[in-house]
Amino acid sequence: MWRLYGADNMDRDYAVFKIPFINVVDKVFAKVRNLTYRYMPNQMTLFTMETEQYDSWLMRELLNNCIAHTNYQLGGRIYVNEFEDRLKFTNPGDFIPQKIENVLEASYSPPFYRNQLLAESMAAFHMIDTATLGIRRAYNIQKAKYFPMPDYNVSSGTQVEVTIYGKTLNDSYMHILYDHQDLDLQTVFLLDRIQKGLSVEKEDVDRLRSQKLVEGRLTSLYLSASAAKSIDESTAYIKNKGFDDKYYKDLVVEYLKQYGKAKKKDIRELLWDKLPDALSDAQKEHKVSNLLAALRKTNVIDTDSANQQRSYWILKKWLE
Repeated sequence: MWRLYGADNMDRDYAVFKIPFINVVDKVFAKVRNLTYRYMPNQMTLFTMETEQYDSWLMRELLNNCIAHTNYQLGGRIYVNEFEDRLKFTNPGDFIPQKIENVLEASYSPPFYRNQLLAESMAAFHMIDTATLGIRRAYNIQKAKYFPMPDYNVSSGTQVEVTIYGKTLNDSYMHILYDHQDLDLQTVFLLDRIQKGLSVEKEDVDRLRSQKLVEGRLTSLYLSASAAKSIDESTAYIKNKGFDDKYYKDLVVEYLKQYGKAKKKDIRELLWDKLPDALSDAQKEHKVSNLLAALRKTNVIDTDSANQQRSYWILKKWLE
């Protein structure tokens, strides 16, 4: 079943298709709006790159995989849900490899095929790849376009849901793939998880750090300066990493020179949007307190009263 959703996620159209399966694939994809997408993975040129949102081989492989690997005993439907920027394929049944990382390993072999006769028949008609290369090829197609990797949601145990994207999600990810085209599929998979805000194992983060691709805390990773080769990447890097403490301290001192005194909330407002984007609000609050404490310890500033509720921060020399 094909369903079309608008920008408001409300259904706009649908169509139900039945056997023979050999004719279904072309009928389904005749419905899909495969628009031309224009983008600039290389910022050092004035020319945009153009591509169809969805690779035709990729769409057919995923739908045919749904047909070949569905658990028909469950009695559910296969769905192709079309959104403005992505396609979502859903079929009944569990994911035989258990997790997608297993399939991305070059030496992976499936323990069995759920529908052996159907899979062999579809392979004979060149509808699917039974050498376990299909999913890896799907990932490589998206990688070559600098697009997000397909998302596999197999958490329910009774349904496999695959999402492919028809646009870029994050310029940082796109530029890294363009500048480092020799990255292996497993590394790109990890970078894709980071751009989507998904968790990454510590040992994988350590590997990305060793390649100088990411920096930051485990919960707030961002691209490293060595990977940020484009203008936008350099800007994003500074926003995430921030400036050194001297920069922030100088801002506080200059503010007090100009205005004479300041409440902590004034200092907070002065520094807040200049602190690294990678920090949470609580971490930013802690950073402001540490900067003020450091300035006080070096006798640069102090409060004009012991009453913390009413006191102002002022330059130390004004107290002398």
